[in-house]
Amino acid sequence: MVNYRYVSKEKTCSFDKIMPCSNQKTDVSVILPTYNEKENITRLIQRISKAISKTKFSFEIIVADDNSQDGTGEIVDKLARKTKTAVALHRYKKGNIFEAIKDAVKVSRGRIIVIMDADFSHPPEKIPELLEYVGDYDLVSGSRFVKGGDVISTSQRSKYYTVLLNTFCRFVLGLKERDLTGGFHAIKKEKFNELKFRYPAIWGEFDLELLYKAEKQGFKIKEVPFTYIFRKAGKSKATNLLQYAWVYFSRTLQLLFFR
Repeated sequence: MVNYRYVSKEKTCSFDKIMPCSNQKTDVSVILPTYNEKENITRLIQRISKAISKTKFSFEIIVADDNSQDGTGEIVDKLARKTKTAVALHRYKKGNIFEAIKDAVKVSRGRIIVIMDADFSHPPEKIPELLEYVGDYDLVSGSRFVKGGDVISTSQRSKYYTVLLNTFCRFVLGLKERDLTGGFHAIKKEKFNELKFRYPAIWGEFDLELLYKAEKQGFKIKEVPFTYIFRKAGKSKATNLLQYAWVYFSRTLQLLFFR
């Protein structure tokens, strides 16, 4: 049974169990988990490419698509076949966002992994600054709550809940990092693979486990300010604020008591 298909300019592979498809190496692998992001994906790949092209780093952009029904996968396939940087990883089995990220890491060719959302909430132009610090740090995390960071939303309620939820999680887990739910990171691949993740993720609550275990294992962590902009195109997968808060609350307690 074919559960995955990998498409790049170099080759196309189909497999039932995730595995590397290319022996070529690069500096950075940007990972974009997607589901129904046709309104964003082409512009996002273009902006990421433009931003990293100004640095010394070679790179690839892996779109880990969970069988989108709006044509996102077909769009990425076309880009992958005509550019050297875009890669499509199709996931045909039912999964979650963090499983998509972990699968993309397994096929990635970069020594540095950049994790970000596909809805422009994370500014591609900030990636070079994250990469700038990776030489001195194991994990560089985009932060909305250090000096220079911000949250922009048309809903003050959404912004308020974001701040309140993050403050709660940080206080309960006793972590130094100020932003535990931002979802925007650059991490050395070898360090990512050292983290033994225990829990799946519906949305971005994997961030809590990532930062919690990274700090507990003594990783050198740097927070870099960025401005988070709530999505303008496409449909958010997390529209119920109470359900969203409950998922993060539950994950916080799991990490605190069951680790």
